Amino acid sequence: MTTDKRAVLVLGMHRSGTSALTRIINLMCFSAPKTLMAATEANEAGFWESEVFMDLDERILKACGHKWSSRKRLQEDAMAVARRTGLLEEVRRALANEYGDAPDIVLKDPRISRLMAIYGPVLKEAGYRILPLLALRNPVEVAASLTKRDGFDLGKGLGIWLRYTLDSEIATRGMPRTVISFDGLMADWRSTMERAARQLGEPWPQLPPESLAEIDGTLKPNLRHHALPPPSRTSWRGLLAAQTYDAMQRLMVDPQDRAACRRLDLIRAVFRPL
Repeated sequence: MTTDKRAVLVLGMHRSGTSALTRIINLMCFSAPKTLMAATEANEAGFWESEVFMDLDERILKACGHKWSSRKRLQEDAMAVARRTGLLEEVRRALANEYGDAPDIVLKDPRISRLMAIYGPVLKEAGYRILPLLALRNPVEVAASLTKRDGFDLGKGLGIWLRYTLDSEIATRGMPRTVISFDGLMADWRSTMERAARQLGEPWPQLPPESLAEIDGTLKPNLRHHALPPPSRTSWRGLLAAQTYDAMQRLMVDPQDRAACRRLDLIRAVFRPL
């Protein structure tokens, strides 16, 4: 059964350009949630995500024995936990309250990268066809941003990046999907989004000049606070991050690249943070 309702899910690690990507999708006529998080000094252009979902997803992670910065795998079935605690019904209500009867929506909270076992079924139950966009940024730049914002060291930042990246990839494998690099978005967002449309099999609407101008204005050079080389392979975590980054870049070309997926499966098997 096909549906005309579409939900673009912006997945991937925090500090990876997910906010700018979400705003672009919003300007392409996909409805943003009603209760938007306020802009902060760390993100002056706004997050374009729902306070309701952010709070709810953190509570789900807590019920699973985790938090947003956890690096370990979820040991319990997130759907079973959400059902047992009543949080599943809260997700259903939040979806209805934040989007109403909007036929095309964009949903972003990086935590959903770890909670697709819940969000996939809930969105499908609501009649949405899911279109995953996996945001990708050099993990060293992400870690540097986390150091500045949260005081995390490089190893912890790389570990969180690995967890979110690996979880979002396996959760969307086999689905129509696209990987969007921060570098590509900043360099040429039009070509990047055209590639995304081809890979998703979903054409974007023709945008008026004012929307094009707003997107151009959204992608300001000051979005990039860090321009750093890729991870050093001299440490175990650096090696895993570098190999994961390489594999994800291959998925930019072919979102189901078998060799890249095999490499990611191997990394997932050996990545066992304390």
